[in-house]
Amino acid sequence: MRTPPLPNRQGGFTLVELLVVIAIIGILVALLLPAVQSAREAARRMSCGNKEKNLALACLNYHDAQSHFPESSGYYGTFDGQEGRGSAAGWILHVLPYIEEQPLYDQFEAGGAFDGVYVLGQCRAPAPGKGLASKVGDVSVPELMRTQLEMLQCPSDESVLQLSGQQYGWPSCDVATTSYKGVLGDSVIGETNGTTFTNAASQYPSGIYDKPPEPYTTQYDCHRDTRCRGIFFRQSWRRPVKISTVTDGTSKTFLIGEDVPAYNYHSAAFYSDGDWGSGNTPLNNLMSLPPGTVDPAFWWEQRGFRSKHVGGANFALVDGSVRFVTDGVDNVLYRVSCTRNGGESISASL
Repeated sequence: MRTPPLPNRQGGFTLVELLVVIAIIGILVALLLPAVQSAREAARRMSCGNKEKNLALACLNYHDAQSHFPESSGYYGTFDGQEGRGSAAGWILHVLPYIEEQPLYDQFEAGGAFDGVYVLGQCRAPAPGKGLASKVGDVSVPELMRTQLEMLQCPSDESVLQLSGQQYGWPSCDVATTSYKGVLGDSVIGETNGTTFTNAASQYPSGIYDKPPEPYTTQYDCHRDTRCRGIFFRQSWRRPVKISTVTDGTSKTFLIGEDVPAYNYHSAAFYSDGDWGSGNTPLNNLMSLPPGTVDPAFWWEQRGFRSKHVGGANFALVDGSVRFVTDGVDNVLYRVSCTRNGGESISASL
């Protein structure tokens, strides 16, 4: 007798088994996702630091060619008691040829970016002889101000990827912003506005200068004149900084630091009042606030250094090296690292 064939049964999961597998996959994803995100952020932080290093090397190459660091041409200020005005071209404009952007530099030059006197708000009606608000022939500098360069964008910060119409000095004019700012020093920005960052009781108080304040400035605030002890400041065109004046040591002095444009409305990439920050303001100040909630009226609280990296920010030093400075850095050490010739004696190291 033949044995009747068994019914054809197809293999598969039961509902319970399927749910168990889905649960296991979910647990594995939950465990791996933070590690993947952490690895991605580590890569972004490294890329950000590399860009900063390239900018620092560009500044050093500029110094080799011109015998001083790239300068900014402040749109107003004083010098030796005399009111002085400038085109408002920032130091980043001057290093464009050294970061393989010679054609863009030539366009800015053809449009008159380095000539004449910049007037706040003039971007809406560009004309010859207005510096960054100039237009010569078909070349409009305000249009060039919209040029976004990957070299100036930290990949961890999404806000720098967007044009901004909120930048001081450029009302209703969209401009590109920058993640990287030159180090002004440790000046007390906006001293007359009741800021809490005076550091007057410190062993090394912020803003101690070898000259008295000039008109429109205050005892501790240098950002409108030429007393600053950092490398980059708005009026450095009148007193360009040479590496020989970095007497505190090139490996101990900050050259460039990070910033987040969403927290600082002074971040226009090629503008002399958007390309610097002060070490007097604590590192990562305001970063506990949600983006978009920063009040531009309190501008003196914004003009420091910050990043979207976890736990700190990248800084390039005058010797061309890059260092990650943590949020817990000693405040005095952090501030004095922003000055080139303060002569401070600090036993701690960054």
